[in-house]
Amino acid sequence: MKIYIILATMAIFLVFAVPFAFSAPKDGLMLYFTFDGDTKDLSGGGHDGELQSGAKIDKDVKKNGTGALRIDGGNQTMEVKTFKELEAYQDNTLLFWINFTAPASGGWDQIIAKPAPGGDRSPGLWVTPEGLSIHWRYNPGNLGPWGITKTGNQNADFFDQNKWFHIAGATNTKKASITAYVDGKEVASAPIPAKFDQGAFSFFIGKSPAYGGPAAKFVIDDVAFYDRVLSVDEINGVMKGVLNPVEPQNKLTSTWGDMKK
Repeated sequence: MKIYIILATMAIFLVFAVPFAFSAPKDGLMLYFTFDGDTKDLSGGGHDGELQSGAKIDKDVKKNGTGALRIDGGNQTMEVKTFKELEAYQDNTLLFWINFTAPASGGWDQIIAKPAPGGDRSPGLWVTPEGLSIHWRYNPGNLGPWGITKTGNQNADFFDQNKWFHIAGATNTKKASITAYVDGKEVASAPIPAKFDQGAFSFFIGKSPAYGGPAAKFVIDDVAFYDRVLSVDEINGVMKGVLNPVEPQNKLTSTWGDMKK
């Protein structure tokens, strides 16, 4: 009788747990990197990153999993070669965990860039000269937030050094605006072009060859890039790790083990 009770309980548990374990907003996911020992693209597209000029996987400073990508300025970068979807998107959402390992240098130091022929920002992200905030811009017009901070745009509430923050930018070209989120909460919005520069060019984390300045100094983890506008609930889901089913599956296994005891 006991085994029937256990099996019935497991059946009920599976109905709720398995969808959770595999539920993830993968629609429109172009790129996804966890940097857990390598630079494999886990979106399913197979667009793996290539480390260049000293960029490396850091197994000690990471937000989740077993590694993160460390960029220590200069020409360090990870390049993802261009592909069809990367050359065509307009609406998009870019999400990542970031840990700034040095203060603002007083210059424009690059974090991420998807250039286009004739332009270096579709979008382009930099650390601002005045402090640890994120300049997130599009061409034409050099539009977007001047400096995303912990609580807004272009205020003095800069990001702390050596602390992890989750950043998301949801770009809606129909509304010609971008909405910025920090740790899952909306902090700012700004106008962007209704149609921005696009075309064949790689995606870079760190230094882009389309920009003359150096990379910023930071560690970055769980980078996801979509070709659509994510809802706030989806953004929070990605922040909480729904793109990675490992933890819920482990919980499922451990729960089954507990039931058998």
